[in-house]
Amino acid sequence: MPVITVMARSGVLAGKEAKAHLINELAAAFARVVGDDAYRQKATVVIVEVPDENWGRAGRQVGS
Repeated sequence: MPVITVMARSGVLAGKEAKAHLINELAAAFARVVGDDAYRQKATVVIVEVPDENWGRAGRQVGS
């Protein structure tokens, strides 16, 4: 069973509906790429939201 993990800064995915849409689209995309629609039902999507203070880019903390 495939597991798709998405890491995003907290607040980027605004609300339950946006997350549900992302989960649906990622599962569908995986099934298309492997060429087997059954994988849409097998795919697990995990969204990990990271607070700005725990996210860094270019050597700097995002929240600072």
